[in-house]
Amino acid sequence: MKVLDCKSFKGMIQSAANHLENKQDEIDKLNVFPVPDGDTGTNMKMTFVAGVNETVNYLNDYIGDTAKHFSRNMLMGARGNSGVILSQIFKGFANALSGLQKANVNDIADAFLNGSRIAYKAVMRPVEGTILTVVREMADYGKYYVDQNPKCTIEQYFEHILKMAQESLERTPEILPILKEVGVVDSGGAGFVAIIEGMNLYLQDKPVKLLSAEETSQVVDKGYCVEVLVSLNDLYKREFSKERLTRSLGRTCNDISVIKNNNEVVIHVHTSAPGDIINTAHRFGDLEKVKVEKYNSENMECFTYGEDKKANEYKKYAIISVCNGDGIKKLFESLNVDYIIHGGQTMNPATEDFVNILNKLNAENVFILPNNANIFLAANQAKDIIDDKNVIVLETRSIPQGISACINFNYELDVEENIKNMNIGISSIKTGSVTQAIKDTTYNSLIIKKDNYMGINEKEVLVATDDLLEATYALLDNIIDEDCGYITIIYGSQTDEVTAKKVLEYAEEKYDLEGQLVNGKQDLYPFILGVE
Repeated sequence: MKVLDCKSFKGMIQSAANHLENKQDEIDKLNVFPVPDGDTGTNMKMTFVAGVNETVNYLNDYIGDTAKHFSRNMLMGARGNSGVILSQIFKGFANALSGLQKANVNDIADAFLNGSRIAYKAVMRPVEGTILTVVREMADYGKYYVDQNPKCTIEQYFEHILKMAQESLERTPEILPILKEVGVVDSGGAGFVAIIEGMNLYLQDKPVKLLSAEETSQVVDKGYCVEVLVSLNDLYKREFSKERLTRSLGRTCNDISVIKNNNEVVIHVHTSAPGDIINTAHRFGDLEKVKVEKYNSENMECFTYGEDKKANEYKKYAIISVCNGDGIKKLFESLNVDYIIHGGQTMNPATEDFVNILNKLNAENVFILPNNANIFLAANQAKDIIDDKNVIVLETRSIPQGISACINFNYELDVEENIKNMNIGISSIKTGSVTQAIKDTTYNSLIIKKDNYMGINEKEVLVATDDLLEATYALLDNIIDEDCGYITIIYGSQTDEVTAKKVLEYAEEKYDLEGQLVNGKQDLYPFILGVE
């Protein structure tokens, strides 16, 4: 093949999407940090599939326009830092093909080169040994190969760049020491290699098929019962496919029900990842009703997130916060947060989630509190899309930092004063958290066993033990110093008030702190601690 047309391009990205989705769990397990947020494969899959689903039926004969359509939908569907970086790669790829009806091998080589450059620019502090390294080394070699072999075919080009991408991925542990210590390659790089593999297999007349739900999903005995009512947007009023949605949900859900009534769709599933279902549903339109109940086949314990708060009246300021857990949600609402995005660990919201809410808010200035470092890029990407209001993304890395930012906000002050005060509040908080390890590993010479309780200071695992209180006390001993005077203990659904009171008493008696307990009802983390 000497030139790539729209039909072949669509076939390549569909094959790549299927290959990435088939490898999603494998990529998730490459997570270096042994906490329950190994969602790189999930984020990359959802980002890439968001582009593919909106492109396969796009009617246009120009590959430049088709690539742009693909890129734009990836940008809107991007979630997690890995997903945003992936979307930026294909943004640069599409920009280089602008105006072309068909692309020759030199065009494709230039497109990947531009994709690499754009991705590096999107990250404030690029880290080598990651997906950035893999795409850069692949693109550089691809351009060199084409220059040396100007008569090569597109098939030959992809065969060679795939080999380079695989070699680059294998080198990532030599570049990034933590990968070598844990014994894995970079997960983002692995996701990108899966995409190139899927494209290459299509060119070899071996397009990848999506494995059936029976082959890939696991029975959900304990998880969540999720029900979502969606008011379809204009696109899906015309093109909604019940079969496609059901197949997609079957990857991670059981007991699936999808009912379409005029321009509304009701989705009802059992799943272990409620955030993923909510985010998937949101792609199809506005969420009119969201209900999430904790489900256990032996015992039904329920809680409901409830409907999103709408803020239609004009305001000088508005605040958006990302969180999960009904108690944390109510706490943020009590601190005058206008809109809550359900998300956090294991369920990073997409760029589109922020954009949809920003478009609804009738405010001159909007503060976004991501409360998780893996959400920064998606929030900032949404900020760049919005041009009718002043959007400020504050780099809150944790729930306690988000709370402190809200406490330090003052409606009477101007924007710059609020930014200054809120950032002071953010920097004054030290965050600790306790969760269970998802696998056996060694991290910074600390031996960690699966299901150990880990005490984590920011991103550093300090202790791993099979006792929850032992891990929590050791964490407090590390993060509390003589300058600390107050502690906020947010306890989750995996612990109780009695245990939480023991932690508060330990801090008060040993360190003479004042403090408060918050029943956050969050999942995965029995304790989130904020010390100031």
